Amino acid sequence: MTSIKKQNALLIIKVLALMSIVRWMNIALTISAQYLAAVFVLNQGKPVSEVLLNPKLHLMTLASAFIIAGGYIINNFYDFEKDLVNRPEKTLLGRLVSRKFGLNCYFLFNFTGLCLALIASWRIFLYYLIFTIALWAYSHKFQKIPFVRESIASVLSVASFFSIGIFYKYITMPLFLYGCFAMLTIFSREILKGIEAYKGNAIFGYGTLASKMGKNKSTYFMILIQLTSLIPLIILWLKFGMVNLGPFLIGLTLLICLLLPAMLLNNDNMKKVSLLHGLYKIFLVTIIFLVVFIPENLP
Repeated sequence: MTSIKKQNALLIIKVLALMSIVRWMNIALTISAQYLAAVFVLNQGKPVSEVLLNPKLHLMTLASAFIIAGGYIINNFYDFEKDLVNRPEKTLLGRLVSRKFGLNCYFLFNFTGLCLALIASWRIFLYYLIFTIALWAYSHKFQKIPFVRESIASVLSVASFFSIGIFYKYITMPLFLYGCFAMLTIFSREILKGIEAYKGNAIFGYGTLASKMGKNKSTYFMILIQLTSLIPLIILWLKFGMVNLGPFLIGLTLLICLLLPAMLLNNDNMKKVSLLHGLYKIFLVTIIFLVVFIPENLP
């Protein structure tokens, strides 16, 4: 009886470790953004119940969860040694999952996700097939190339959200502009991650903008990228009538731009870098849930 309890306890720990590797909270946020866009942006005027009673919508979002989870697993597979240096406390649980078990889960999750996508829509199946290959290519080929690494990571992050538009065969211009704003914000955050993980990246030869340009220059580049993200916001505000949301997000973006030099330039305090990373996470969560205020199209 005691051995059975130990086996059950070990199984629970392994499940928790696997959930840590696949970053279940990030997946939950992506799925939430898909549902919010489906209900409040792409089906404005329809009853919420009518939108949510579509079984293929749920199959599509579930496919997203499996495919994204597979992407995190393969990324962890290639990054494991580096993460032991950069984030030893966060990889403690991950050590309980063997590389063989991780790879088996990777293939199982991708297979399950693609099967669900095929049932939902052949368009979603093709989209996620390409997406799956792109996730593997990013983890295996492009992680050591400065600028390419950050660019592909930000595009892939937004691509998982835009699958909802592929499902409905319709992406509104406001939604596209909002996605561009989110992508540029994620790009800026990816540069910050390179600064935060500078030590491990240098040891294992991972090329990032921070290692290529140095901390100060990459900080200035972050500010440039974040300021560029204001362009789609201003268009949304002036052309699509986002009178309340536009100025609010512009203000938050400018606040981030002010914090970047104050917390990064000529400062080797990694606690401030981690704090800034946490603020970016809060900012991105805010962006996700403000999707509900995006207009369907021209007012």
